[in-house]
Amino acid sequence: MARGVLALAAVALLAAGCGTATGSTVGKTSPSPKLTVTKIGTLPQALSKAAAVALPGGKLMILGGYTGSTSLRTILEGTPQRLRIVGHLPLATHDAAAVDFGNAVYLLGGGSSVSTPSVVRIDPSTGAAREAPALSEPLSDLGAVVVGGRIYLVGGYTSTTFASAILVYPLSGGTQTVSRLTQATRYAGVTAIGGTIYVAGGLTTAGPTDAIYAVNPSEHPRRIGTLPRPEDHAALAALNGTLYYVGGRRVLAIDPGSGKVTVAAQLPVPLSDPTATTVGNRIIVAGGGTNEVWALKPA
Repeated sequence: MARGVLALAAVALLAAGCGTATGSTVGKTSPSPKLTVTKIGTLPQALSKAAAVALPGGKLMILGGYTGSTSLRTILEGTPQRLRIVGHLPLATHDAAAVDFGNAVYLLGGGSSVSTPSVVRIDPSTGAAREAPALSEPLSDLGAVVVGGRIYLVGGYTSTTFASAILVYPLSGGTQTVSRLTQATRYAGVTAIGGTIYVAGGLTTAGPTDAIYAVNPSEHPRRIGTLPRPEDHAALAALNGTLYYVGGRRVLAIDPGSGKVTVAAQLPVPLSDPTATTVGNRIIVAGGGTNEVWALKPA
């Protein structure tokens, strides 16, 4: 939620955290985790705390977000180079997470001044949005991924407490707890490779964390690595079997097998709560307090 309410994006998430939200990709580890960063487009306005999801045909959808002191209702869709407003959410929101599931996009949680249990179903072919069965409780600042044909929600904030649960959301509504993070965390980077969910950084009740976890659904998380320093409000995406943690002034590459962390790229401007979404053979980064869209590709 807005820092004025209480200072986890991604699937994301959140991000995406909201996090951050984000998606999944499967592939062999790239021989070089280095990336090039190229500006490829602009958004209608500067924003942060949005949710994003990759669509078929190399397209991207960005939902809601936060600009200045205002939450947004906009649904942006198109190629990363040419995003345009195709619809509006029922209510303005930020710090939600989004997934592409069953020929629809689902925007989960988020809120404006407080966390909400809202779930919105968006038809990517028309931009039409309608309320879907809600979560069991309010939740923002979370991540979301699809693994094994199920939607998983990771961490977040309930408007009163930091969340540790890893939840399954069935399309009929409500949630089911399948595991728990080692500590309650919001604004973490969340993504998946194959059947494994990865969680990096985030804000805990003790402050930012440097932990990187791998989670096989229904099992206890296992720590696989450590960020160079505690961080939150960043996004996590996967490309060619490598995890990339995007925020601040740099992109960190994380080897999910060894846990090794290296610097993959330097960002042209500092970013907070950007979206990072794998679209084809590149990671698309948008917002983060700017109106810019960048493509991150293997060097």
